[in-house]
Amino acid sequence: MNNKRNDIIRLLLSLAIVIAGAFVLSFVFFKVDLTAEKRHSLTPATEALLENLEDNLYIRCYLHGEFPAGFRHLEQNVKERLDEFRDYSNGHIEYEFIDPYESGDDKIINETFKTLDEKGLKFSNISFNENGAQANKLIWPGAIVEYQGKEYPIQFLKTEAPTPSDAMINNSVNNLEYELANSLRKITKTKKPSIAVLTGHREIEGINLADFIFGLRENYDVEPVRIDSQIAAFSDKFDGMSARVNRYDALVVAGPDSLFSDKDRFIIDQFVMNGGKVLWMLDALRINMDSLRTSQTSMAVSNENGLYEMLFEYGVRLNRTLVIDFQGAPIILDNGPMGNQRNYVDRTNYYAPLMLNANNRHPITSNLDPIKMEFAGSLDSVNPNPEVLKIPLLKSSELSKELKSPVRVDLQLLSFNQEYFMTGNQPNKTMAMILEGKFPSAFRDMLPNNVKDDPTIAYKEKSNATKMIVIADGDIAYNDVDWRGEKPLPLALGYDPQFRRVLYDNKEFLMNCMNYLLDDQALISVRSRSIELRKLDMAKVNENKTSIKISNTALPVIIIMIAGMIQFVVRRKKWTAVKS
Repeated sequence: MNNKRNDIIRLLLSLAIVIAGAFVLSFVFFKVDLTAEKRHSLTPATEALLENLEDNLYIRCYLHGEFPAGFRHLEQNVKERLDEFRDYSNGHIEYEFIDPYESGDDKIINETFKTLDEKGLKFSNISFNENGAQANKLIWPGAIVEYQGKEYPIQFLKTEAPTPSDAMINNSVNNLEYELANSLRKITKTKKPSIAVLTGHREIEGINLADFIFGLRENYDVEPVRIDSQIAAFSDKFDGMSARVNRYDALVVAGPDSLFSDKDRFIIDQFVMNGGKVLWMLDALRINMDSLRTSQTSMAVSNENGLYEMLFEYGVRLNRTLVIDFQGAPIILDNGPMGNQRNYVDRTNYYAPLMLNANNRHPITSNLDPIKMEFAGSLDSVNPNPEVLKIPLLKSSELSKELKSPVRVDLQLLSFNQEYFMTGNQPNKTMAMILEGKFPSAFRDMLPNNVKDDPTIAYKEKSNATKMIVIADGDIAYNDVDWRGEKPLPLALGYDPQFRRVLYDNKEFLMNCMNYLLDDQALISVRSRSIELRKLDMAKVNENKTSIKISNTALPVIIIMIAGMIQFVVRRKKWTAVKS
């Protein structure tokens, strides 16, 4: 009787502890993520965004219905992420999944499709096997976010191929937190940072910079600015203030090809002195691409624009050199006639180095596909300054060489093999660099006193804490254009017309650069995380198919039987001892 009473007391105490624990935990949210890449955890930046939501936010997801298992896996991951978002948002986020085909009425379905298209969602036309036959279906792998009367589309599926694949699903799952958090950041942000894009010095034309600019406009206010020697091009001088106030947070200088006047350089210098950030994309050498299309050779000469001296004062030297790299982009060349056909050959374009993730491990480049440069130069750190931190961002491979200006560009070089780059190679040349800190004015020893003392100019000799990124290539932001239609169509940055798809992550890299300059570290931290897809080894599965089936079916039953027998023996011995 005493044993029975003790068992009942222990049972009641256990139930009380469980109920009390469950009651307390219902008011406290926490979880333990034991995965190596923390796939079930949000980044601190996303958690902070969700915790600071000021109003209710509603998400309508249209990735729902009957479709292949890969998309159901994506749907499940979206739901899990949204559950996490809701938990961290203090109840400010609600969501629902909607099947666009649920009504079964073709008219209603078509009206729904039209509405989703007008709201900015993109559909995918997928192909899959259904009951042994090939089937096609339009799906909408995205959502509409609604916040304070505003709506914004989210696209979950990141692919160009219509057929689902493990890699495609993994890529989309990798990007879920970024897509959701970035969309929430856009729709809740009240004021966007502003960016000036420099014009007037034969920079890359607007249509060839369009994809980068479109990307910037998702998070920032972007405006083309021409200096024309006007001191107020970037800043304002208000009464009662000793310093000028920048109207823009950052400046983009993309591939200028003409000489800057002293006044224009001075105005850019003072923009930096007043805390402005700059993304420099500069060609050290100038080459006539039209001549290469009609000839095997061309000359690359120094591109004198007057900016090199400024950068030298800030702490970086843009060398008048051309970097060639065995790790180059693929290219298809016309090798002349072959009978009544043209003979095309595959080559590696050594004049177009590829920056790979393995060589460049800064968060800006983390988890990016190759970044393509073309006729690029190199950078050196100069003018040591304890107040300026310099961080190499992009480097060439071990098998790279540097050619000094003037350079004879010869397509015959593309037929050379690896041995050419193993002799006299100059590895790991820095081709992009971050500089951050307090910079000296590039004009501190050049200005007359009347300019330094002019209150309308409000000259500053030393900058506020600021940042800049220098890239030794202007073409890194250049997108091709399709001229075949009635209107020219800018192609995606990183798109290769030869292979008819996006091969390079130039756009994502440049977006990360701008996020870094504007202290938008949240976007970089979310975008740079990677979730590894751990696939089954099908060879081992097929080899051990029988043993795997037995271990998954018979083994659990055997374990339960053994445990039961042990419990039976223990209880029998216990009660035998009690009776005796």
